[in-house]
Amino acid sequence: MTYREAGGEHAIVLLHDDPHGAPLIEALARFGDGLPAHVLPFTVNEVTQIGLEAIAAVFAYGASAVRLLLRAQPRHDVAGLTRTIELAEPILAGLGFGAGRIATIETDDPDVLGTTLRTIPTMTTVARPASFLPVGDKRGVLQFALRELHRAAPEPADVVTLPAHAPFGAVEIDTAGCTLCLSCVAACPTGALTDDPQRPMLRFTEAVCVQCGLCKATCPEKVITLKPRLDFRAASGGARVLKEEQPFCCIRCAKPFGVKSTIERVVAKLADKHWMFKGSPERLDLIKMCDDCRVAFVSEKEFDPYGAPRTAVRTTDDYLTERDETQAGEKPGG
Repeated sequence: MTYREAGGEHAIVLLHDDPHGAPLIEALARFGDGLPAHVLPFTVNEVTQIGLEAIAAVFAYGASAVRLLLRAQPRHDVAGLTRTIELAEPILAGLGFGAGRIATIETDDPDVLGTTLRTIPTMTTVARPASFLPVGDKRGVLQFALRELHRAAPEPADVVTLPAHAPFGAVEIDTAGCTLCLSCVAACPTGALTDDPQRPMLRFTEAVCVQCGLCKATCPEKVITLKPRLDFRAASGGARVLKEEQPFCCIRCAKPFGVKSTIERVVAKLADKHWMFKGSPERLDLIKMCDDCRVAFVSEKEFDPYGAPRTAVRTTDDYLTERDETQAGEKPGG
């Protein structure tokens, strides 16, 4: 803000650490031409730990480009920083900033650093730079910085498609195959997927989804699809309903339990097809009862709902009757 108020334009923010970056900048100032006037150095504890929230905030504040200064032979793993840049690039491109806004400079030579910074082309900045103080947890700061970036962007698109494994996105389901078993709700670590204790319903809050994939791996019907994206409309919205059905009411006490379509599907598959229910409507009624009524019904009818239908025990009278009938049917002299 101070740079902008002083009349500065097209600021390039150079993020560097103190052990490596500071000596290079000092050497460039002492023995060379120094940093270009529009390059603003900013010291951080560790460059490889820079997150998307910092990059989004820098561009929302009005920077035209960001460069991250690394050693020629990094002492720390840069895979995390690489993924952050790969995530930031499509977001910036989708909001109208274009390509080439963010990159690393990997060098131990101050002259190379100065030459690289001077060759960065002049790029436009946001027309209305944001002014905010990021406060809160990491996820909250990230979402706030992205919203501010969206407000200041040249082309504020509502939805930006992101690469696979991005920590933002939607969960889509095949409603025809979903049985509302709610296994995904139990597996979701962030509460992005929730149910309703009063009725069969699956709801999704995109703002808290991190695309971990646990819901997809847990789903027994395999009807869940992850859709990596950044939807700025979802940031201020609540949960949306993915699927809702009518509950099935117990045929004995009328208490709602289960999902109507699921119970009807199970009854249709078992009626006159499974040995446990074949030719026994009373046994089939057990599926249509709640847990309490099912126990009471089994006790009243005195049958084991999990056993095969029992045949009558043959007694001596049965054998004698069968013998008499056989003898009566024999012809005289036969």
